[in-house]
Amino acid sequence: DVVTCVVSVDYLNKPLEVFKEVARVLRPGGRFILSQSNRCFQTKAIAVWLQTNDLEHAYIIGSYFHYSGAFKAPFAKDISPKGKVLKILQGGFFPSDPMFIISGEVKK
Repeated sequence: DVVTCVVSVDYLNKPLEVFKEVARVLRPGGRFILSQSNRCFQTKAIAVWLQTNDLEHAYIIGSYFHYSGAFKAPFAKDISPKGKVLKILQGGFFPSDPMFIISGEVKK
């Protein structure tokens, strides 16, 4: 079993409740996989997100896994396209955004 959350964890008002519910619906050994970049709607993101950097975002997500009490220790991976650029139609070239994966497995 797998549950995903794509670049949205920074908008959760009750993240521990969400993580606990995800663990409830997953089988033991199931994975909760989150992707996260450093882009967000500043008017919608939680305050602490706006005051922290990419590494600290991974720690925040890791703390949600930890304090839910339902997951093994999570892992994070930087999957950013290093040195690549994103071509915007007729707008030139721009650096690509960083991208991170944070994943946890439900305890058995």
